[in-house]
Amino acid sequence: MRTLTENEEFYKAKIYSLNKERVPLIEELRKLRESAEGYKQKRDEKNREVQLLAQQIKEIRKQNDEFSSRLSQMKMEKEKLYEKIRELSSKIKEQKSKLYFISFNGEQLKKKRDELEWKQQTTPLSLEEENVIVKQIEKMEEDLAYYEENLKIQKTIDQLKKEMEQTRQKIIDIKNHMQEEYEKSKPLFEQIKTLTKRRDELRSSADTDHKNYIEVFQKIIQCENQLTKIEEEISLYKAQQVKIQRERREREAQEKRKKEEEILQTKVKQAQEKLEKKKRVTLQELKLAMGEK
Repeated sequence: MRTLTENEEFYKAKIYSLNKERVPLIEELRKLRESAEGYKQKRDEKNREVQLLAQQIKEIRKQNDEFSSRLSQMKMEKEKLYEKIRELSSKIKEQKSKLYFISFNGEQLKKKRDELEWKQQTTPLSLEEENVIVKQIEKMEEDLAYYEENLKIQKTIDQLKKEMEQTRQKIIDIKNHMQEEYEKSKPLFEQIKTLTKRRDELRSSADTDHKNYIEVFQKIIQCENQLTKIEEEISLYKAQQVKIQRERREREAQEKRKKEEEILQTKVKQAQEKLEKKKRVTLQELKLAMGEK
């Protein structure tokens, strides 16, 4: 069994050893906290940049959506115009089907009719000759009726063709406008592509920093637990050390009191022997002999 002094030395050595273990752990903890803070700052900085990029992408997409909306509207308008062309083409085809087949020149026939009418009105004719002219005029009028009808139909066809040409021009204008809008939107698309790539790279990098931060944080917890355990052991050994020191002081005090009591008893005995032998004693020896301290 160890003595109090041995126990005190044992605890002192234990405390020294534990403090020695504690020093590198404190340094390691400091480095781990610096590392964790570094990862945290990089992660937070990248996440802030990700948010800014996301906002920029949102704003550019809004502009791009406006272009897309206009392009969509123009596309719808273009489709309507194509539908109109199909309708006009169908109407032209329908009008062409109404045209009469004519094997004569209408204007020349008009001229001949006018000449016959003039001859009928200005030239003396026999009844037979007049009847022939009348029949010729009637036949011409009948043919010219088809001709006039064809003129009306052709006029309608020409109007439809003109409208079709105007519609085609509108389609060309819309296509040109769409191309202009598309060219304007291309840089926006490239910006979105570039910013999205940068955002995704930063987000991935921030995730890696966060993962590293968590790993280091786990090491911090382990290190703190080790330090806590060591500090608890140090506190326990210090408490035992204080207890032993207190016990040692109490024992030393008891031994001192015992020794002082022994010395006092010796002095009392000596003083009493002097009195018994009627030797000369001092006032102090007299008080000791009489039981006074």
